[in-house]
Amino acid sequence: MRLFIGIGLPLSVAEALAGAARALLPPEREGGARVRLTRQQDMHVTLSFLGHVEPSLLEQIQQSLAVLHADRIRLQLNGVDIFSNGGILLAKAEPSPNLLSLTEQVLQAMEHCGFPREQRPFTPHVTLARSKGRIKLVSRQSHDSAFRQTFRVDEFCLYQSFTRPEGSQYQVLRTFPLA
Repeated sequence: MRLFIGIGLPLSVAEALAGAARALLPPEREGGARVRLTRQQDMHVTLSFLGHVEPSLLEQIQQSLAVLHADRIRLQLNGVDIFSNGGILLAKAEPSPNLLSLTEQVLQAMEHCGFPREQRPFTPHVTLARSKGRIKLVSRQSHDSAFRQTFRVDEFCLYQSFTRPEGSQYQVLRTFPLA
């Protein structure tokens, strides 16, 4: 099983992000790097990527996440960017104290389950599109309000990731409420 822990987006937020992302991308040309937009129902903020996990660990992971106590979050999106490798278009998320607290609790819980902490610093974001090559934008400046939304987060989720020819798809295995 390929697993990760994250925060799903309300459909209205995801729809607005998808439309705004499409507007930033130039029309596809033959011979150019293919850009795959993230499906709206798959948009999320990753808290911890676990990778390939033995199914026998699933119960331990769920129990460790179920006992976490974290406050609800007001998640604020604050702009659009491209990761330095150039192959990922993303909406930046504000690293609020409640988001950072939840993330730290998740990381500690997963360390107790035997998953090492990722060495890269936590950069909260929503992946909007991926490409094997560099993503070129119509404009690096976007004043679209879709990239400046705020919404309430009442839960986080354990996801299973499936790799398909048309791109990754995600299934929520379990949700965990926030206080």
